Amino acid sequence: MHPSFRLIAFVLSVSATSVAISADAVPALAPKISGPMGNLVMQASIRQALDFIEKNEPKTIANTKAINAIPAPTFEEGKRAADFAARLKTLGLENVRTDEAGNVMGTYKGSGSGPTVMLAAHLDTVFPMATDLTLTEKDGRLYAPGIADNARSLAAILVIVEAMKTAKIQTEGDIIFCGNVAEEGLGDLKGVKHIFAKNKDIKAFVGLEPTLGGDEGEPVTYLATGSRRYKISFKGPGGHSYEAFGLPSAIHALGRAVSHIDDLRVTTDPKVTFNVGVIEGGQSVNTISGAASMLVDMRSEDKAALQAIEKQILAAVQQGADETNKRWNSSAIKVETALIGDRPPGKMPVTSSIVQVALAASSVQGRKPALDSAHSTDANLPMSLGIPSITMSGGGSSSGIHSAKNEWWAPVNAHRGPQDVLLTILGLSGVKGIQASLLNVTP
Repeated sequence: MHPSFRLIAFVLSVSATSVAISADAVPALAPKISGPMGNLVMQASIRQALDFIEKNEPKTIANTKAINAIPAPTFEEGKRAADFAARLKTLGLENVRTDEAGNVMGTYKGSGSGPTVMLAAHLDTVFPMATDLTLTEKDGRLYAPGIADNARSLAAILVIVEAMKTAKIQTEGDIIFCGNVAEEGLGDLKGVKHIFAKNKDIKAFVGLEPTLGGDEGEPVTYLATGSRRYKISFKGPGGHSYEAFGLPSAIHALGRAVSHIDDLRVTTDPKVTFNVGVIEGGQSVNTISGAASMLVDMRSEDKAALQAIEKQILAAVQQGADETNKRWNSSAIKVETALIGDRPPGKMPVTSSIVQVALAASSVQGRKPALDSAHSTDANLPMSLGIPSITMSGGGSSSGIHSAKNEWWAPVNAHRGPQDVLLTILGLSGVKGIQASLLNVTP
């Protein structure tokens, strides 16, 4: 059962910089949002749905395990997508479909007088198809590759749908529940990019990811870390290491470029990062390399800062090629750059209605609302399009994300995440006869 519901007033001094508010900070809540959300949570049908989520946490854990047992590497999500679609159909959603990109969607029909809201969790994992997904339990934790990122979030969607159906909640706007593809790595948000290219009626987006705030609270991610990723290739004549000595090597040019990249200095406010993650090239120990390549990642939540580091890295790459050509009195080394990842940065104002609704969803249940630091998620894309967007937690605690041996999820107050998400999407869509949509309320 829930604790008694109460509205709590909070005060926060919000920095004017782009630095994220820590999860320990307590944001101020606007009365125009917190009041209606407090009324919403007191309604019998809503409380029934919230209770359903808590009581059915064991089933949600079972679904998490079952979903995670289905391999779903980026670009190979088909089997998990089919399973998720079948689950949405069983729950009674309308128009369950799989689009051209492989995204699975089902609609919870509203009365037609509210905005369309999407709740999504990505289907894919970072792990190759052959990865051993055997689950082990130790000290209250479930260990398995992808268990937190993002099997739990998909299971959270299922319990939210079932809770709404069981409580017979009639929303004002349609809510589209989605399992999307290609969020991870070189997937480059392919799934949500396709969704928002084809669906212009979605007015708000809530994405689900692993618990980002540790064991305490369910912080709301409102800052989007953008990234630019390149495959950078060096091409040269190649040749025998003895007979053709004196020709420039593509590997040597790449090495110089990496050295120059490593010498770059970046700011911490706004935070800027860079990384050379993969290097390939060469043919044999006695061959002057005719080709070498590297994958480079750069990130920031600030668009200008991201553009600046991109310019510096591309200059460092060309410098490496030029220096190698000069060293060997040649012009043979050429550089080719291919953009392989583009996640736009973004930021939702703390005072925006979608952020305020999500924070109020926690506070009206007697919990401490919090904002998280910046993350790179599916919400980046709609946020960059001006669509109100946030990322929330599927519940529980987790760590070791993207580690095949160390990723774990634990049911620490796990029902709270889906409860917060349920209230958030209801506040955004509106509930017939109870509360109009709060999406366009100016706090």
